[in-house]
Amino acid sequence: MHIFGVIVWLGGLMFQNAVAQPVVKFESRDANAAMRKVQHRFTGFIWMSVWTVCITGVIMMLLSPRFFWFHYDDRWSILLGLKQLAFILMTFYAFGHARMLSYIERASVNGEPADAIALAAERAGQFRKMSIALGIAATLMAAAMV
Repeated sequence: MHIFGVIVWLGGLMFQNAVAQPVVKFESRDANAAMRKVQHRFTGFIWMSVWTVCITGVIMMLLSPRFFWFHYDDRWSILLGLKQLAFILMTFYAFGHARMLSYIERASVNGEPADAIALAAERAGQFRKMSIALGIAATLMAAAMV
């Protein structure tokens, strides 16, 4: 379940960033509206993945014989601490990404200036890219923990 949650979260963000966003960038305004709806719908999957990864990660951590509370004296525990920090930052950026998408949706309906919407879309893209980078780093740390 832990790996599945990471795959959904990270894979969805990578798909949006590498495939969907470049296609929509050169399409019509209708494509932008469709992409906003896809991103808004995917936000629910992100939160489902966050909770899945969090709960399964805590269970695996507590069941591991290597785990000792607040002891970072070997490679495994240091990598665990860094992986937890990456998870916290990814959650922070996921929250920011969801807020930007919500703002874009409201701004589009309320007729906000195009510059404000473009800035929010750029910021949402930055949040998505930071989440991807942190997710890749956390995955590499998890692989190094084995």
